[in-house]
Parts: sequence; C-alpha cells; structure tokens
Amino acid sequence: MSKHNIVKATFALLDDNGDLIKDATKGLSADGIYVADHNGEGFSQINVTAIEAAGTPGWGNGQIKRTAYGKSMPTLALTALDLDFKINQMLKGYTQNPNTGAWVRQLPKPHVAMIAESQSLDGDISIYECFNNIEFVEEASNNSTDTNNEAAYSTVLNGTVLTPLKPDIFLAANGVQQPYMIAKSNDPNFNLDKLYAETFGGYTKSTGAASSAASSAASGATGSTASTTTVVPSSAAPSH
Repeated sequence: MSKHNIVKATFALLDDNGDLIKDATKGLSADGIYVADHNGEGFSQINVTAIEAAGTPGWGNGQIKRTAYGKSMPTLALTALDLDFKINQMLKGYTQNPNTGAWVRQLPKPHVAMIAESQSLDGDISIYECFNNIEFVEEASNNSTDTNNEAAYSTVLNGTVLTPLKPDIFLAANGVQQPYMIAKSNDPNFNLDKLYAETFGGYTKSTGAASSAASSAASGATGSTASTTTVVPSSAAPSH
C-alpha cells in the first residue's frame, strides 16, 4: 500500500545484550526512548534502501529453475529539520570531554534502535518500520553565511542496519532472523506494545504514565515527549 508523511521517529540505545538502556546519562532518557518531536524538532526525510536486492537466476535445461537471493542489508538516510544536540551526539556514539564539554567521536558505535512511523494515504492507518541495531554516522558538517536569506544546515545521519542483538527477535515465519520489520496498525495480529518491546529491548508500558508525562515535561528535550510512557524491563511494550 502507498504511504505518506513522517509522523515521528523514536530512538533508543541498547546495551551489548540488546537490553534497553534506561538512564538519563547513559541512555537517551530516564525511560530509555527518545521521540524526536519537541519544539522545532522532527525529520523531513527517512529513507530506507537495500531492504532487498534482485535475485540471481539459476539456469538449467535452458530455463530459469531457481533464484538465489542475497542477505537483506538495509541502510538509512535521515534528514532532520532539527534534532536535539545531545541526542544527535549520542546516536553517533560521541562522548563528552569533561575538561572542555566538547563531544568527541568514540568507537565502537552504540547500538541504536529506531521505529519510523508514517501514514496511509487517508491517514487512518499507521505504518511502522523497525530496526533493532543501527550504527549512525554524520558524514559532513556544512556551514554557510547568512545573507538576506538564512543559510540553515539540516542534520543528515546515515545508518547501517546490523543484525538484531537478540536471537529470538525479528524472526520470519520460518525462524530466520532479518534486520527489518514493517507493521500496519490495522492488521489482525498487530500489537504496538509487543512491537515496541521487541524493537526497543524490553520497553514496556508503565501504569505511571501520568507521572512519566509530568517528568518528561520537566526534563524538556532530554527525554521522551508526553506522548510516550515509562520503561520497565519486560517483554511487553508501549502504546504511542
């Protein structure tokens, strides 16, 4: 089906075991996730390529008898209207120097999980594209002088999608793990809670959603927005 519009992009940092990092310092927020939808913030482009490639035909007896398909190797290209500075650095794996306060590149890259939400053409159906293990780079920083027009630079992040961190997630019906999932909100078995749990390393909806919203409002751009909920390690996930 056709889709349009970016509703929101939601991010999280996972540890090497694939579990959500729920820490305002080590993770993206106290509840672990960050919805890039604060004042002036959002994405103008989220493009996914190389989800699949055309297969290689196998010939026999003058006919194509089978087709060989390579692995799925998705890549991401994100363009932000604006993105919180600290969150941008953490998605890339930069760390803050205690002497200068400057952010410096550090390897290995962090494990970033992401869900990109878009809409059906009539706007009644949500489409969710899910990635459990991304490594992001910001390849360039462009600067131009203002004239009678403002010269603005949009943050551009490029991501390589790696194998999911846990062996029992992102599984096809035959049990083979894949790096990409896509979901539609009106499918019979759709469950947004479980989708978030699987993608975001155990994110689960808390009964304290109201207090989470108040805490989020107080923390400003450092945490998830009021439309998100609190994280508790579990196997069920949140409604957004």
